[in-house]
Amino acid sequence: MSLWTAPPNPVSKLARYRTLSPLAGVRVSPIQLGAMSIGDKWGDLGMGSMDKESSFKLLDAYFDLGVGQSYVPYINLK
Repeated sequence: MSLWTAPPNPVSKLARYRTLSPLAGVRVSPIQLGAMSIGDKWGDLGMGSMDKESSFKLLDAYFDLGVGQSYVPYINLK
């Protein structure tokens, strides 16, 4: 493998990272996963809830699109 080969194409348009700030040098996906309704801690307050199986399905889809490599949300699955 050559040192100067082009990187592989992203698996989706969501995996094309953008520079968040030129001064910070942080590159992020154009979409982020809001994790507040993942898990069941907020369900009693009407914020939504998701069981563990559904949570992992959502996270798998998020990572399969190539989005989750730059940003991993905090999720309480207890």
